[in-house]
Amino acid sequence: MAVDSSVDNFTGRNSIDIGEGRTMNLYKAKDVSITITRADGSTVVLRNFQDGDMVTPQKTNNKITTMSDPQASPAAAVTYDSLGSFQTTVQQGSPTNNLLSELYNTDEVFGFRVAYGDEVTNADHCMIQKSPDAPFGKDVPTRQWTVEAFDYKYDGDANA
Repeated sequence: MAVDSSVDNFTGRNSIDIGEGRTMNLYKAKDVSITITRADGSTVVLRNFQDGDMVTPQKTNNKITTMSDPQASPAAAVTYDSLGSFQTTVQQGSPTNNLLSELYNTDEVFGFRVAYGDEVTNADHCMIQKSPDAPFGKDVPTRQWTVEAFDYKYDGDANA
């Protein structure tokens, strides 16, 4: 039975057999899902990003902190910290920019989710950190937003 190696069937978990025991993973930005869940339960798909990265999820603090004494005896503390952030840069005037502006101006608490294949980063309780810088010039203007997450979760293999 032939293995389907069509690029359009790549899910983020599968790879293409390129022979001699080697495989090639493919990334397709069109399959990244970036959504906001509003306080009323409605879900909005974010679009109209800058040319380049669409979103950057990031854990704020380390899960553990470590130290050792002068005689090399180690110690560690588990912090249980769940803070994180999502940075996204969108086109000025886009529906996504308008939504983020509304969330900022109303102080709404919302959910934010980034998913690609089996990798999911999300938080159910987020707020916009501050309004973006607003430059205007020769190129298409963009707005960089930082979403602060109060219950940040990362799962690199959510469907396994």
